[in-house]
Amino acid sequence: MRSRWVVALGVAVLGVGSARAQQPVAPPAREYPCDLPPLLPVPPNPGPLAEVPRPGPAGVEYDHGYNYLPERLPERPRRSGDDVCGPPGRWWVAPSLELAWVPARPATSMVRLRVLDPVTPGGTLPGPLVPMAARSTSRFQAALGLVVGRWFDENNTHGVEASFFLRDANSTFGGLSPGSLVVFPQGTDRGAQVIAFPPDLAPFVVGAFPVTLDTFFATADVNYRRKLLCTDGARLDLLAGYRYAYLRDELYLGDVSDGHDEYRLNRAAVTNAFHGGQIGLAGEVRANRWYAAGSVKVALGAVTEKAEATGAFIGAEAQAPGGYQRLNALAAGEHTEFAVMPTLNVQLGRQVSDRARVFAGYSLNYLSRVARLGDALNPTTTGLTVTDFWVRSISLGAEFRF
Repeated sequence: MRSRWVVALGVAVLGVGSARAQQPVAPPAREYPCDLPPLLPVPPNPGPLAEVPRPGPAGVEYDHGYNYLPERLPERPRRSGDDVCGPPGRWWVAPSLELAWVPARPATSMVRLRVLDPVTPGGTLPGPLVPMAARSTSRFQAALGLVVGRWFDENNTHGVEASFFLRDANSTFGGLSPGSLVVFPQGTDRGAQVIAFPPDLAPFVVGAFPVTLDTFFATADVNYRRKLLCTDGARLDLLAGYRYAYLRDELYLGDVSDGHDEYRLNRAAVTNAFHGGQIGLAGEVRANRWYAAGSVKVALGAVTEKAEATGAFIGAEAQAPGGYQRLNALAAGEHTEFAVMPTLNVQLGRQVSDRARVFAGYSLNYLSRVARLGDALNPTTTGLTVTDFWVRSISLGAEFRF
């Protein structure tokens, strides 16, 4: 009996445990609601918002009297090694009209030419008189300038630049030919012929003729140009290249030549040719469409000085205190010497369009050693006298870039 109760109690205990084991486990509580609210309808397009009126005059982007927050920071140009170095343009051409002046080296006295003696074969007689005292071509005279350049790369960092300067000044005056005649068969701008009369007729003949004194100067250079410094408003470049310069003083019978060489038949001239290597700096500064530019170059080389006389100027004489003396310097020949040629150029200009600007400038060309005709026509000079030479000029020009 007692065993039955024990069995019944065990069965009951097992049934209760099995029922608890089969009871489902409740899920964990959610941290958000299970159901989302319905989406709101899309509002209709109200159109562009009305612009808030701004104080100040119309068209002003920024008024210091109005406090506001800009929509974004203003964009600032940033330079890097790949940016184009200004001013823009791969090519540039800058012609200019110059007013130039050179120093005077005038002769001090009358020059007397020599003509062939019609009686004595191979002999000469005193001929035409050329009043050379204080005559020169040192006044201001028009000149021409030109600069051409090109960058090799798209960033305008290295390229080549060439410049050219030309001044040609002359003065025409009258001479006398006692006992002879100076004739111009093809016109006074061509070659002259000097005809001497026999001694019995010479006192009765006096002629007049034109004489021209001319000073010609030209210089040209070509340089490799390399960027040293470049910012948004300035740049500085290194220049290295070659320079040539040519100076000629000449005196001849007749008017200004029209390009023919016949005038050289009766001429006295002293020429100087310079060749040299060159180095320098060039740069500019830009602000508010204005700019200032300049260059400094120094050429080191050699100058060849040459004196020559043709026709009636062979054996020419100059008046001295003791009478006429022969001008030995006209037969001095040719000499070569070391010389230095620095040049300076400054400009102030304004940008008139994206690729064009105008400028006014000043330039100086200096050559340390030259020979001048005025010194060669002085009777006390026995050879070529060496002096210095410079050309100063003011200019007006324009620069075009493309």
